[in-house]
Amino acid sequence: KFELVLVGHWIFERQRPHQSSHSSTHRPPLPPFYPASPPFVKMSFVVSKRLSLAMADEIATVAIRTAERHSFKPISVCILDPSGFEIVTKRMDDSPPMLFPKISRAKANTCVSTKQSSRSYGVKYLKDKEGNPAPSDTFSRGLNQIATAGGDVAAFPGGVLIRDKESGDIVGAIGVSGAAGDEDEFCALMGVQDSSVGEILATEPAEHSCKTLKA
Repeated sequence: KFELVLVGHWIFERQRPHQSSHSSTHRPPLPPFYPASPPFVKMSFVVSKRLSLAMADEIATVAIRTAERHSFKPISVCILDPSGFEIVTKRMDDSPPMLFPKISRAKANTCVSTKQSSRSYGVKYLKDKEGNPAPSDTFSRGLNQIATAGGDVAAFPGGVLIRDKESGDIVGAIGVSGAAGDEDEFCALMGVQDSSVGEILATEPAEHSCKTLKA
């Protein structure tokens, strides 16, 4: 069994210490030839680090404010933990509720599932190294992966992987959908980098390629 522990900004998931139902004083005596059992040591260990609700909520809010500031089309934002479970989903008032929240989740899920940005995933299966369309077998492999994931994978920009800058551990991912692909990715990046916890987090990619920003 596991328990969640809040330490500073972070939520840690750790294994609960084992509780034996029989104390050593109630054990039956061992035969004289039987070796003595080693001492039992209670222990717990951290198995993952992930974004807290407060961190994820702020990142999503900053991403939406970024879209508003640059007059992008209304976006939806989804933030997942490293296991692919949803922490926060937000959408702007005019963002279609039946479409873009699902796509933003798919972009974030692509990141935590493949350990890369959704842009990088798309480049891998849609284009070759020269930027030309990928060979048919590579393209088909990407489609098969998307189908196997039940459509919860996206091969276009807007999904950004989030790491703890100190350890390099993946702590979550953010997916944005509703604007153009480069704009979605820009909002995702700024959501992380312009938040109050931006200094302790790293994003993949680290830089944006958006050319429609307002001065």
